[in-house]
Amino acid sequence: MVEQCVIFDLETVPDVSAARVLMNPGAAVDDASVREGLESLYSRADGRAPFIKSVMHRIVCLGALYAYRSSVSEPWSIDRAGAIHIGQRTERELISTFIDSLGAAPAPQLVGFNSSSFDLPVLRYRALALGVPSFILHRGNGRDYWYRYGRDHLDICDFISSYGAATRPSLAELGAICGMSVKSDGMDGSQVERLVEEGRLDEVASYCESDVTVTYLLFLRLSLIIGDLSLDAYGRSLSAVRAFIEERTEKRPHLKRFIGMTEQALSREVELPIRP
Repeated sequence: MVEQCVIFDLETVPDVSAARVLMNPGAAVDDASVREGLESLYSRADGRAPFIKSVMHRIVCLGALYAYRSSVSEPWSIDRAGAIHIGQRTERELISTFIDSLGAAPAPQLVGFNSSSFDLPVLRYRALALGVPSFILHRGNGRDYWYRYGRDHLDICDFISSYGAATRPSLAELGAICGMSVKSDGMDGSQVERLVEEGRLDEVASYCESDVTVTYLLFLRLSLIIGDLSLDAYGRSLSAVRAFIEERTEKRPHLKRFIGMTEQALSREVELPIRP
């Protein structure tokens, strides 16, 4: 029986329009001041950087990778992948198109990193804010993406940390122990807002797509260790990743570094003393 999965990631920035409604500073106050006020609203007593609640974010980029396999004994193959930003489509279109894609048959498993805490709730908040019909997201395809302990939606960060019983790793940390250098050119999520302000949306999309690719590689590794992939199927899944990227590096050079990661993973994993 064919299986499908969708690995996804969002890039967001604080929603100044919503902040203006929330704080009601008056029409004379400019957006920059409203943004500063929002940060003050969520300041922390211990001096750490403010954490603006996910409900007060809007989506500026959505990345997704669609993969499939013909049976549980077969490797995963990538059907398509990419990241679209608000310079290409409106936020409403980003959300609507992505949610509609989950209506494919068979209904796909949803996979993310810290997605139970952030990405999936933001998707629902923004669907609510913009009035986007999201029946598919709410069991409309037979999947329950909101059940934390199921597999319809696999949050790798939540799962690997025993749902918060252990310290939660970052994507970079989990990638590092698997030999993957996650962040490229010093880019991280804290820079997204500045890049959006500067109109550098293509860079945000490249960063988002890179995170989706890392998440997929971690999904394959996790599938190996929990028994959802045999060692042979894992190796063939990595080879499929490499082939997919090699066909696209001319237009998407930010993915080229993952070719080396798949080759390294293949050479390391084949030597593991796996026992039947």
